[in-house]
Amino acid sequence: MREKALAFYREGYNCSQSILKAAEALYAVPMPEQSVDMCCCVNMGLGTGGLCCALIGSVMLFGLMFDEDEAKKLRIELMDMFYQQYGSLNCCLLSANGTNTTACEKIIADAAGMTQQIIEESRRQA
Repeated sequence: MREKALAFYREGYNCSQSILKAAEALYAVPMPEQSVDMCCCVNMGLGTGGLCCALIGSVMLFGLMFDEDEAKKLRIELMDMFYQQYGSLNCCLLSANGTNTTACEKIIADAAGMTQQIIEESRRQA
């Protein structure tokens, strides 16, 4: 999922869209184009440098793939895993570790990889 998310990001999709498009390609998740379109402004920490929007894309994906209880559990797992690696969930702090493009590429790839790991672990346990 890492490589697919990066490829979509490099094609011009934003961070949340890249996560959704990668999952659509990898897991054949039904993804109406409106799902991707509605994420057109879910990037750059929602325009305020807030929560990393790659994580928001992953959380939306959990909602598409799992029931509500499981999606909420996976959301917490992802946030914890991501925070342990980066020490922050804040877009501005995360992207300050390089140019926005290079920092964001690594963050998107890592978020996609973590998301894939969490999805696959959840499926194995089901």
